[in-house]
Order: sequence, then structure tokens, then C-alpha cells
Amino acid sequence: MDDFFPEKFLGEIFWDEQLPPPPPNPSAFVQYTALPRIELMQKSSGEGSNSKNMNKKMVEFLRRSRPKVTTEHEKERCFRHMINERMRRQRQKQSCLALHSLLPFGTKSDCNSVIQTAAKEIQTLQGYREELQRQRSELEESLKAVEGTSTLVGGTRINLRVPNPTSGIDSMVETLKCLKSLGVNTKRIKSKFSSEEIFAVLETDSVIAAAQVESAIGITLTEFERKFSVPFPLKYD
Repeated sequence: MDDFFPEKFLGEIFWDEQLPPPPPNPSAFVQYTALPRIELMQKSSGEGSNSKNMNKKMVEFLRRSRPKVTTEHEKERCFRHMINERMRRQRQKQSCLALHSLLPFGTKSDCNSVIQTAAKEIQTLQGYREELQRQRSELEESLKAVEGTSTLVGGTRINLRVPNPTSGIDSMVETLKCLKSLGVNTKRIKSKFSSEEIFAVLETDSVIAAAQVESAIGITLTEFERKFSVPFPLKYD
């Protein structure tokens, strides 16, 4: 039997001898399916327990990346803020003093009192302004009525101007006495008094010679003013 099968053929036919190891894989990569699943799950669970929250990581990253304010920059910013505040208070004080100089005597000098008093004065001045506007409107209406050029029906209009009168009331009284002595009945008198001039419009209920009446009134007023030694010229329209 041994003669029939030589020894050199025994290793090739029978598996009694150990086979040589397979050649190594030239690639460094290993297939994912080849890894043991239990070890991979244990490794993942260990890393998850030690990892931090993503929000905390982001906050820490922003804190590290934020530039730190130096001490010199902080001091400079505080100094500028202090200077600006002093300048603002100085301007406020000057404005308060300027406003205090316009207020009545005896007003307190603190800012609150100055502002409250100024507000009251403004309200008072606004009331005066409204009253003056009302009086002005009334005077304009009276002036339009006095200087109107409407034609009288069955009567006569006499315009009288007295510059620089001594007494406006006394002049009007003398004028009415003169008209009464002439037998002229006046149904309407519109007048405007001032220190520079007296202007009056007299409307009679009958048609008369206006020139004669005006001449008579002028003579009467001239004599009246002569008593006070203040002569004045007369003007008629």
C-alpha cells in the first residue's frame, strides 16, 4: 500500500497536515457587517452618557468666541458717559435760568417750580390772546359799520373827525347840544374814540344840509376847545 502511494503524494491527497493560512487582505477597510453588533451598541451608549447638550455646547462656543472688553475700553466708555451727563445737566440748568428770568418776581429757582409757573403763565397769556382777538374782531366790525358807504333813505349822514381831542366825551356832548339847538334829531350815532382822533358818524331822520350842520358843529367844538386853550383843526369827510 505504501509502495503504491508514495509519501510525496500523501500531503496533497489527505488533510492530515495543516493548511497554510490565507493571504492577508491588502485593504485597510473592514465591512460594517463584519463588526460585532454588541460591542458597537455598548460603545455608542457610553459616548451618549458622557456627551453634553448641544445648546450648552453652542452657548460655550459663543462665550469663547465673544471678544472680551478690555479694562481701558470700559473706563473710556464710562468717562464719555459721565461727560455727556454733565453737559446735559449744564444745558438744562442754563435753560431753566433763562426761563426763570422771564417769569414774575418771586418764582422759585428750582426746575420743577419754574416749569409749573411757566405753564400757568402760558395758559394765562393764551386767555389774554383770545380776549384780544375777540376785541379786535368787534372793533373791525364797528369800523366797517362806521365807515360804511351805504345810502340813507329819508335822512342825512354826517361824518365828523376831531384830531387830538382834549376830552372825547365832552366833545360828543357839545356836538349833541349843537344838533339839538339846530333842531336836528339823530337816530343813530357811531363813534370811535382814541387819544389821536375822534371819529363819529351821525345819522339824522330828515334830509338837511350836511355842510351847514358840520360847519355849526365845527364852530361849537372850536369854542369848546378854546376854553381849554388847546386849539385844533377840524377835518370833514
